[in-house]
Amino acid sequence: MDTLKKGFDSYGNFMDQEIVAVQLGCYSVALLGLTAAIRKVRPFSRFKRPKDIPAHFISEKKSLTGCVKRIDPFAQLLMIEHKPLISLPVITKGELPIKILGVKLSSLGISWLQTVIVNSEVSFIPVKKDKDFVQCEVLLPNIKSVVEKNIIEKKKNIILKKILTKKEEPFVNVGECLVKIGFAETVPIEKSILNDTQHAHYYKSLHSAELYALKKKLGLKYYSNILKSILEMLLMKLVNYTKDLSLKVIHYIWNIPSKLTPA
Repeated sequence: MDTLKKGFDSYGNFMDQEIVAVQLGCYSVALLGLTAAIRKVRPFSRFKRPKDIPAHFISEKKSLTGCVKRIDPFAQLLMIEHKPLISLPVITKGELPIKILGVKLSSLGISWLQTVIVNSEVSFIPVKKDKDFVQCEVLLPNIKSVVEKNIIEKKKNIILKKILTKKEEPFVNVGECLVKIGFAETVPIEKSILNDTQHAHYYKSLHSAELYALKKKLGLKYYSNILKSILEMLLMKLVNYTKDLSLKVIHYIWNIPSKLTPA
């Protein structure tokens, strides 16, 4: 009987050891999976330089969030304080330089950004990392859409819901908005970027916004076209005047007597 009891005790101890080993193995696998997930998602990372953004964030078009602290008018950059998914007080703050993809700002565009965007929270999708900045699509929450959504939820009116939610987007594309009101103009984008369907659609929307601004006679591009036409007209008049003057000079020279009679 004692022998049988000892056998059961030995078997129980063996099983306990096996269970502990299995538990340790499960914990190790879970820890490795969590480590890999943290390295991929980077929930604690606060990006302050272009090189801080992982390459897979760009390829996967990860949307990031941050607060616009100021505008650099000379480099036309949005200085954004990136907000990680989980903020820790020990992580130092900094400003990530962001350039709006595919647009060149006018002085009015800079003023608009300083008035509307500074101290606002925006979302930005990194597209390309340069040495001194990151080219991004920048999105601003549509305040009108948020307010109207709250009204709809309170009133629960089907007709009101159809009216208010018509063509309202939760975000406003900052680049497209600036071009549409004539405060910026489109600039060429690298062909490698345009190979992506989403980025190609974005660039197409910029061109549509620019055509709208020209049609409505908004912005500097419209007035620069007028100025160009005026300069071309003045140049043509100057050429014609020079041509007429040259003909008159030639005619005058031909009419001068070859020999002057002495007095």
